[in-house]
Amino acid sequence: MHSVLQPITRYCSIPLLCAGLLGLGGCGGSSSGSDDGETERGSSDPGAQYESASLDASVATAYTYFNLDSGTVMALTDSEAAASTDWHIAFSRYNVILNGGDSGPGNVSGALAAAQDDFYSSATEPNASVFLNATPDSELEHLLASYDLDALSFASDEKASAIQASGALSGTQLDMGWYLYDFTTHVISLNADNWWLLRSAEGNSYGLFHATALSYDSVNGLDVTFEFDVQPSGTVQFTSGASFSAHIPSAGGEACFDFDSDSSVDCATANWDLKLEIAGRNWNLWTHSGITANGNGGAFGPLATADADLYTSATTSPDGQDIRFLYSVDRSAGVFTDNSWYEYNLSGAHKLWPNYRVYMIDTDNTSDTAPVYALQITSYYSNAGASGFPNIRYRQQ
Repeated sequence: MHSVLQPITRYCSIPLLCAGLLGLGGCGGSSSGSDDGETERGSSDPGAQYESASLDASVATAYTYFNLDSGTVMALTDSEAAASTDWHIAFSRYNVILNGGDSGPGNVSGALAAAQDDFYSSATEPNASVFLNATPDSELEHLLASYDLDALSFASDEKASAIQASGALSGTQLDMGWYLYDFTTHVISLNADNWWLLRSAEGNSYGLFHATALSYDSVNGLDVTFEFDVQPSGTVQFTSGASFSAHIPSAGGEACFDFDSDSSVDCATANWDLKLEIAGRNWNLWTHSGITANGNGGAFGPLATADADLYTSATTSPDGQDIRFLYSVDRSAGVFTDNSWYEYNLSGAHKLWPNYRVYMIDTDNTSDTAPVYALQITSYYSNAGASGFPNIRYRQQ
């Protein structure tokens, strides 16, 4: 049995939870021993060193459930998956969950084994040249390497928001999304450089927002302001603005905002689009979606200011591509959210590139004999170029 550390304690005493949604099963296929053309375009055949699978996870509102032991997709509905231990890992678009914690009844947990630091020129800045020149063949050695499982920190999935933060460290400050946390002084300060695209609870209007003012102390609590560019229902561009100012006392609480009406609203109503919640050491921004609420909300980001300035629409990228499929909902998530397997929008191209990180998947963290698998995600696209077709390869340790 390997140690399980909850993500809540991984970075600091005030975490911002990140992004998973349980959904309906999908379909896909797998191959044994080598990668087929759908999975690894042009890679050589390494024999029976690993298993591979190309999965159809193209439906944003549904998950495709996969069993690593059998190498098969499990035909499970939402309610069936929520009560089943027959699956280990599941995919919906670029989102990944494991069957444990808040994502399912199993005891599956995950850990990052190979961080692929050479893909990044700093803690948060991807090196486009490395990404664009990497291939499944060049990164196979990381999957085949030996790892000390006892040295890894395994974690189960937990409730997380679609409004993600990088958790990156710069000096003594952690990027927690809309705020920075200094782990030496414990000071919380504004982070205005992260922006998110937000879909409304009704699903027919959008906003682009970031935090513009913040003050906090343990006596008076939190005061924060978020500014929005708003794309009303029936329009294709941002045409108006909105501002959400909230106070949360030091004991905690919540505040909700409807950007369509540019007003703070009761969180008990069904028309809020953004919820700010502080509960103990957990500081969260929630969308009206997924496991948080039954609306049609969602979010995409974060975007740095330089990138956000290029967006005049929340549904179309600066180069004219439809980006509505990129929105995530509030869900359960874990190691794949804390340590993303991809980067987006390299060299101005609105695509996803894998970083070939290696993740360890413990299929039962209560058993010393349960299989543990090393896993890489090598592509997000089918041979025809369709998105939402994650290609994975994995091997038992």
